[in-house]
Amino acid sequence: MKSRNKIKLANLTTWIMVITISVITIWFIGFVVANTFDLNVFTKRTSDFMFGFIGFSAVLILCSAILNISLNIGLIADSKVQEMKTEGSNIVGKKFYFATLIGIISLIAFLFIGDYLTRKNEKNKLVDTADYVVKTYSESIAKIAQSLTDTSKIGQIPEMLYFLSNQKSEFPSVTLLTSGKYDGQLTYLEISHWESEENLKKPLFGNSFYKCQDYDCEYIQNLFTGKTTKPLFWTEKNDYKLYYPFIEKDIKYILLFTKYQRHGKVGSY
Repeated sequence: MKSRNKIKLANLTTWIMVITISVITIWFIGFVVANTFDLNVFTKRTSDFMFGFIGFSAVLILCSAILNISLNIGLIADSKVQEMKTEGSNIVGKKFYFATLIGIISLIAFLFIGDYLTRKNEKNKLVDTADYVVKTYSESIAKIAQSLTDTSKIGQIPEMLYFLSNQKSEFPSVTLLTSGKYDGQLTYLEISHWESEENLKKPLFGNSFYKCQDYDCEYIQNLFTGKTTKPLFWTEKNDYKLYYPFIEKDIKYILLFTKYQRHGKVGSY
């Protein structure tokens, strides 16, 4: 092989390594950003493809490195390496650094925009499906208020919640939040579809206290003290929650629609 062809091929393998390593670096930065800020962007298929690409890239870099070393050894033997380098182009120039920087900035912006769109889409879906369930199964939901004040019927609530949880695939569980008094103080109680009838007949539903967090404590307090009647949507990491309030006469309770979304929306599924 002629020396000129060797240097061209050596430059090509160098570019392959540089570009592949740059792509991996950009992907790694995106991976770190997505995990640091809990961004929910990519679907399972896209994530699997990226990990497969990393494996393929490692093989490509290794083969390019072996070929590059072999070619450069041949050029050294021809004693023309320095001469040919002066004729070659500068491999890592300002344009390359600038393009890499733009790529990193674009990727980070894409991740945040993708996360925002994913959460907005999930919110719309969760609200729409909750509205559908509430309207479609209003008769069953109406019985919940009666059951909360009637110990002979309270055992029906877990069955109702189980029924509601299995009507739409958009949310895997529906739980009920209500209020009670402990030593004259307002407290919050939780009833899930696996709660036993025996427990529900005990004071405070067998001490089934609901542990509120920073994001929902104020909302729940405002609802049960009459300061608000609006639903609340909350999302963090892969969790999506919709607090759907009901007020029937003096009885107040919340149906909590919960969904766990493992992957985002970029990709096939």
